[in-house]
Amino acid sequence: MARARREPELFAPLHVAVVDGPMGKVWIESDGALITRVSFETLHVRQARTPKVLNDAQKQLEAYFKGRRKHFELPIQRQGTRFQKLVWDAIEGIRFGDTRSYQEIADRIGGRSMARTVGNACGSNPTPIIVPCHRVIGSSGLLTGYVGGIWRKRWLLQHEGVLSKELF
Repeated sequence: MARARREPELFAPLHVAVVDGPMGKVWIESDGALITRVSFETLHVRQARTPKVLNDAQKQLEAYFKGRRKHFELPIQRQGTRFQKLVWDAIEGIRFGDTRSYQEIADRIGGRSMARTVGNACGSNPTPIIVPCHRVIGSSGLLTGYVGGIWRKRWLLQHEGVLSKELF
């Protein structure tokens, strides 16, 4: 009797760590080598052991929430379309305490009329906070869509000193 072959990428171990942050729990997912996803919704563990990359991610997120870290140094998986990857790369260039509009990101990557598509790419970002899509706002300065909810986007921007807490 022949054994069924398993495709390694389909059955790669999944590791999950949880950071208890000021905005609630943040789940970090890893394949053991790369950070594959950050979520504000419960992720389930398929593997009990915690790889170093997840320990590093936990420590870096905790330091960020405590105001001791302004950027992340983590290997992340980039699964998305070519356009999404261009947007995510541009977003990573936005410094802590700064913002860009969807239109500015579109202009930077060469698509003047693509602001809405940039917004969709931001919404598809699998690693929010680490790839800081919360730093992308509407051209008018309005806080628009965020995978974790507008209230989390507002909190993150207040935490980074972009928004005054008295405004909200």
